[in-house]
Amino acid sequence: MKKIIVVLAILLLALTGYYFVQSREVVTPAAVSTTTIETPAVATQEEVRQVVMPGTYTVNTANSVVNWAGKKPLIEGYTNSGTIMMSAGSITVGEAEATGDFTIDMNTLKVGLTAKKPNQETKLEEHLKSDRWFDVTKNPTASYKITSVTKMPDSDTTFNYTINGELTMKGVMNEVSFPATIYQTADGTVVAKAATEIDRTKWGITSGSSSFFDNLADNVIDDMIALSFTIEAKK
Repeated sequence: MKKIIVVLAILLLALTGYYFVQSREVVTPAAVSTTTIETPAVATQEEVRQVVMPGTYTVNTANSVVNWAGKKPLIEGYTNSGTIMMSAGSITVGEAEATGDFTIDMNTLKVGLTAKKPNQETKLEEHLKSDRWFDVTKNPTASYKITSVTKMPDSDTTFNYTINGELTMKGVMNEVSFPATIYQTADGTVVAKAATEIDRTKWGITSGSSSFFDNLADNVIDDMIALSFTIEAKK
């Protein structure tokens, strides 16, 4: 009986060793496609946040972007989205107030994947840049001017504020206010993040709007455009 147990143990060890060797051969770096490996985000230490110190900060346009999304509400899942880049911007922070000016380059408007109409990204970009939408030939830029920043009761710990300002597109200015998270990192970078919605028809962008046209059926395009942005700025 003991001999049988010993023989079984030897066989088990042999099989385990064989499996281990085979496994090593399968996962050697040469056999793994680099496209399947994602470098994890740096999470060795929590980002240090602090209240923004007074001063004037210039926007890093390479690291600042506006995200947009629009939808056809009568078609399930019909949402198109993309990005627009900033070409200039600055933020001035005082002891009790803050202002800022930002220029958005409408020619950089990009469309992400068009799930409902695959491979139509370029066509949609051209459509959105036309005179039926943003008319970028005549209006190559849009701008946002911060008129005031209102602190929340817990802003010193949450870094949450209300931004009040004026958004100008196609030569039309409307007031736009929204909540934002604004803080300064250990290296002095000011970071601002926010999300809101705007009614495009207030800027004369009425294409596909049921507020202005009848008999659109499921071609109705929502009046509301979702916007979100991340801004980085340094002294």
